[in-house]
Amino acid sequence: MNPKLFISSLVASCLCCVLTAQTPEIKWGKIPESDLKMTVYPKDTSAAAVVLADLGNLYFDLSGEEVRVILDCHKRVKILKRTGFDEGDIVIPFYSKDKFENITDVKAQIFQPDGSKRSVERKDFFEEKVSENYTRIKFTFPDVREGSVIEFRYSKAIKNYFRLPTWYFQDNIPVVWSQYHLKIPEFVEYVQLQTGQPPQIVETDARIETLDANSSMRVMNYVLGAKDMPAMKRESFITTMDDYLSHIKFQLSAVKERGIMKPELSTWPKLAERLTEHESIGKRIKMRGTFEDAFDAAGKTVNAAKTPEEKMNAGYDFVRQNMEWDERETIWASEELDKSFHRKKGSVAEINYLVVGLLKAFGLNAYPMLISTRDNGQPIELYPIVEQFNYVIAYLELNGKTYLLDATSKYRPLGLLNENALNSVGWVLHPTEPSWKPIPHSSSNTTRMFTVKLKEDGALKGFYAASYEGYAGEEVRKDLLEPSKDKATEKTSKSDEDVTATTASIQYDSVKVINAEDVYKPLRYNAVVNIPNGATANGDFMYINPVLHPIFDKNPFTLVERIYPVDIPFPISYRYILNLETPPGYVVEDLPEPTNLVLPENAGKFTLLVAKKDSRIQITVTTQLNRLKFEPEDYSEIKKFFDLIIEKQQEQIVLKKSVLADK
Repeated sequence: MNPKLFISSLVASCLCCVLTAQTPEIKWGKIPESDLKMTVYPKDTSAAAVVLADLGNLYFDLSGEEVRVILDCHKRVKILKRTGFDEGDIVIPFYSKDKFENITDVKAQIFQPDGSKRSVERKDFFEEKVSENYTRIKFTFPDVREGSVIEFRYSKAIKNYFRLPTWYFQDNIPVVWSQYHLKIPEFVEYVQLQTGQPPQIVETDARIETLDANSSMRVMNYVLGAKDMPAMKRESFITTMDDYLSHIKFQLSAVKERGIMKPELSTWPKLAERLTEHESIGKRIKMRGTFEDAFDAAGKTVNAAKTPEEKMNAGYDFVRQNMEWDERETIWASEELDKSFHRKKGSVAEINYLVVGLLKAFGLNAYPMLISTRDNGQPIELYPIVEQFNYVIAYLELNGKTYLLDATSKYRPLGLLNENALNSVGWVLHPTEPSWKPIPHSSSNTTRMFTVKLKEDGALKGFYAASYEGYAGEEVRKDLLEPSKDKATEKTSKSDEDVTATTASIQYDSVKVINAEDVYKPLRYNAVVNIPNGATANGDFMYINPVLHPIFDKNPFTLVERIYPVDIPFPISYRYILNLETPPGYVVEDLPEPTNLVLPENAGKFTLLVAKKDSRIQITVTTQLNRLKFEPEDYSEIKKFFDLIIEKQQEQIVLKKSVLADK
């Protein structure tokens, strides 16, 4: 291995790191007295638990017929509060298919503040098959108390050295010390991909070591460490914590053959060429024989279209209406597209490759766009790493316009993507000119209106009308047309028949659902409404909360500070209107204060308008979120914005019985 190449790239990403950090001496079963007696973690007094040490030691095993990578792990955690007891429930997942990974030598023990020790017995380790590919080992520490120190260790053996195990220096609880020690033999080179706060380079050196019984070779040793890492607590509006947790990945870049380093990382054009000819990607699209039946079935509708845009819509709608997504996220179509078509179900690859294949067969230049979803992490544009992609959509350019198609839901019109796919950019798999393209964001638009009369017994009766577009339309259509068993009884009709539905304390009768199946039009929902406890009476006063359907029940932002961005998937527009007729004999004592809140650069807006005429009151509330990303330094601003929204939504209308009414 060329150590200068690796070290220079590592140093470049860690310019602000301490290069002479001292490695703490941490030995199995040797708990310092200060850790046993600790009752609070000084750097985060709110912490329910703290990782005292998380150590990884990685090396190559050349003793067998194939090269294996071994990772020895050792973790120690201090329990400080009862809310930290769940740190004593341990899960160790591994990729068990074809014995690709294996876990051995699992040991665990717990220490109490008085120094007493108890080991977890072998019979208390459970191995559980999670799926076809994954297994996990589970165990629970006995007698976990406030003040306990738990530690466990194990070894993971991995058949492949193409990618080394990712190491996380940060957790959802504070970490005092995390260390990754790697021993890389000279016949391989890796590029490192760093995310979050960079670790310290504790030690680097090259030495000759014996890796098997027959040979010795130069091995590069380097130790990466991170000290006093703050807890990363998950909150709403985030892609995935992996985008912000401090961690490091290693991707194989070269292998020595006959004394010469040969590159393993390809280029984007070469990767496109390989995937275009791949059995599970390009050949699924190019060979019409793999989707001939679907092509014949779609032909009548698509061929009747007069323009390319109409053909695109017809092809997309055909797949959308005839296929059901089985929730598998992958870019590899495991079976021929016709087979999925006849089952009327498939993975995202099988569904959207069918869209691409059909549109190509009907004369349109459609291509796959490969995506790393929001919960999979930000895409890596620097290196052509195919493993980063876990989702695929169709990409077209027609008459100067770009179209993105995702047929995994029958409730989405053309151009509306799975929310999880809205992750900045995607890679268009063009056979000769692959490229990264931005992923545009559609919006969510909701309007709700109550027109009701308030009765003297506190009941509200009248009419309700709502309109939903974009992502709001998809969500409501799915709720209406696929009601789950645990929801309140709700009947709908494709022919807009009157139905009855009850949700919480609001009763909806004579419901009409309009455009339920026409996804290209706003979904409209009309009903007669009855709210038995719409107002609260107290002596001569009646109190009404005018916002019956708030956009948020509580502030989604609860942290004092947030060290990762707020990432909203799509723009949100929500309009709420209450038309209220007060009962005879009552006068208005108090109304919510009109409000106009605007975030800088029109990033968001909240307005509450009040109008009164005779016995009629109108409350109009509008909420808009226009900007999708807020950096950590903007967190207090958006948190305060939502605090004010929640506060204003709770302001009440106060009515008082008039003196004339008593007479």
